[in-house]
Amino acid sequence: MLALAITRFDADPAVVSQILDLEPTSIWRRGELSESGRPHIVNAWWLDAHPAKLAQGIEHEHALSEIIERIRGRESRFARLRDEVAPEILTISGEMHAPGGEWGVWLSPDQMSVLASCGVGWGLDLFTGAAATRSA
Repeated sequence: MLALAITRFDADPAVVSQILDLEPTSIWRRGELSESGRPHIVNAWWLDAHPAKLAQGIEHEHALSEIIERIRGRESRFARLRDEVAPEILTISGEMHAPGGEWGVWLSPDQMSVLASCGVGWGLDLFTGAAATRSA
């Protein structure tokens, strides 16, 4: 799984879409019922690039490249988002489940530059060995 996640802000998630000129894959509105039947406690906006579990570095590379290309050239829109919406979390987030073997995760200087210019963080939870097998 790899997604651009924008969470913990007061504005309606539709404002995020409007400012960024991007359509999300999913949103949460504070107070609306979740799938569990409990109300969401925060507003959130996601743009998924790879909804399935990542198992190889190349899958991460393709998903990250997809997100980078979607946000490239929107630096001023992200600055406006930070000023007007002030999300607590603005990051690319994901999980990789790699049960064994050799694998790697990388970001190119160009990718790092786009993320930095847009003020977007990057994080990846890694599950290896037995933990990856149980999670997968």
